[in-house]
Amino acid sequence: MAWFARKKQEPIEEEVVEEPTLPDPPAVDDAGLRGVHDHLDYLLGLVEPLKPFGMSLLEAWDQVMCEDIDSMINVPPNSTARVEGYAVRAADLLNDDGQLAEPLQIVDGEIERLPESSAYHVAAGEVLPRGANAVLPISFATSEDGRATLLDKVAEGEYVRAAGEHLRLGTRLLSEGDVLDERAIGLLAGAGIDKVLVRPRPRVVIVSSGDRLVEPGADVQLGDTTDANSYMIAAAAKAAGAQVFRVAVHSNDRDEITQAITDQLIRADFVISTTGGKREDYEAVSAVMGELGLVDNASVAMSPGRTQTFGLIGEDRVPMMMLPGNPISAYVTFYAFALPIIRQLMGLKPEHRAVRAIAEVGLRSVKGQMHLLRGNVRQEGSVRYVTQVTEPHALGELAKTNALILLDENVETVRAGEAVKIWEFDED
Repeated sequence: MAWFARKKQEPIEEEVVEEPTLPDPPAVDDAGLRGVHDHLDYLLGLVEPLKPFGMSLLEAWDQVMCEDIDSMINVPPNSTARVEGYAVRAADLLNDDGQLAEPLQIVDGEIERLPESSAYHVAAGEVLPRGANAVLPISFATSEDGRATLLDKVAEGEYVRAAGEHLRLGTRLLSEGDVLDERAIGLLAGAGIDKVLVRPRPRVVIVSSGDRLVEPGADVQLGDTTDANSYMIAAAAKAAGAQVFRVAVHSNDRDEITQAITDQLIRADFVISTTGGKREDYEAVSAVMGELGLVDNASVAMSPGRTQTFGLIGEDRVPMMMLPGNPISAYVTFYAFALPIIRQLMGLKPEHRAVRAIAEVGLRSVKGQMHLLRGNVRQEGSVRYVTQVTEPHALGELAKTNALILLDENVETVRAGEAVKIWEFDED
C-alpha cells in the first residue's frame, strides 16, 4: 500500500512559436504584376521613421524637426537707443500745465535704474537703464552744469528699439515637420536655442557584389566590369540626406556576401544591394537575403525595374533592397522606391511630387505597365517642356537625364504637344 498518492501530472502543452512573416502583399493584376503605387505603399508600410533625439544646431542641419520650438528670449533682449541722446521717462518732460519741464539732472556713471526727473546720456544702440521709456535726441536739449534744458519733448517709446521688437518671448519659430536649414539655424540661435529634437540622418549601407567587378581606377582585364552602380547609388543616397557607407565584395560567393551584410547591420538603418549585372550575382544576393530575414519578391508593372526584391533582415529587421544590375534599372528603382524609404526614415513626406510637362516628341509605352522614360526638362516661363533621352551608353543616358517621364498603365502613345506627368530630380 502506498503511503502517498502521487498527483497525476497534467500533460504539458508545448508553446507554439509562430514564425514571423511579412504582411500580406498587395493584389496583382491578371498578368501577375503588382501596381507601382501598391508596391511603394507596401514597402513604406514596412518601414518606420527613425526615432528622434536631441542634437546641437549644427549637427541637426537639414534634418526634420520633431517638436514645436518657441523663442526662449526677447530679440533684442533689452531696449536700446535708436539715436544718441538722453534716456528719459517721457512723463518727466512735461509739467502739470503741459509745458516743458524744468531742466533734468544728468546722471553720471553706470546705473541700472533711472531716477525720476533725470536724464542719462546714451549712444545709438546702447541699452537703456530700467525705468527709461524714451530717448530724447541730443539736439532736443542743451547741457550745462550737469543739467539738461529741454528744447522739445518726445513720447513714450520714441527713438527706442524696444525689447522683443523683433521677436517676443514665446513666439513660435519652427513647427514639427519643418526641415532645419541654415536660415532656421540662425533663427534658433538668435532666439537662445542651442539644441533641438530631430530625426537623425538614416545610415544607408551600399553593399556592392558581383563576379569580375573591379574598382574605378583599377586595371580592367578581359571579362571585368568597372563598378559604377554602387558609386552612383551611394551618391544618390547621400544627396537625399543620408549618411552613406559603401562596402564592396566584388564576388558572388554567398558566404562572403553574407559576411559583408551581417557585419554592416549594427550600423545600418537601410541596406541597398548593387551588383555587376550578371544573373548569378543577383541570385546570390537574393539567396542570402532569404537566409537572413523575411523577403518579398515581386514582379511590378513597371519598365524598367520589373523584378523587385525587398526584405527585413537580421534580428532588428533592417530594411534591405536589392537593385537590378542594369544601371538605368538600378537608378529608376532607387528613385521610385529606395528614395521614398530614405525620406520616410527621415520623417519627410516620402512620395514624389508629379508635375505636368509638354512632350516635345512623341512617346510610346506598353499598356498594362508604367513606363518610366528618361527625360530632359527645360522651362520657358511657367511651362515645362520635356524630351525623351535615349543613348546607347546607359550611364551616359542617365547623365543627360533630369526627370523621369511617367506613362501609366493605360497609356500607349503620347503625341508631341500633349501633356505628361514627370518626376523632376531637382524637386526632391
